[in-house]
Amino acid sequence: MKATAEVIQEFHELHEKYIKANERMLMLQEKAMHGMRIIGVGCVNEESKAEFLSLKAEIARILSRMKEICDSLE
Repeated sequence: MKATAEVIQEFHELHEKYIKANERMLMLQEKAMHGMRIIGVGCVNEESKAEFLSLKAEIARILSRMKEICDSLE
């Protein structure tokens, strides 16, 4: 496959989604570290845990698709 405008656009959109998900993940990690320093244990609530797992899955999907695109280019 050639790097057409559509492929480049998809890759760019995936990159943007990755950046947003990663920024949110970093914020959740910072929140967890802050909680550990203050409380000592139990650093995130169930809502944050669920969001963290969702972001982890989203990042994995994005990176997988980006790899597929890279692998398919000639």
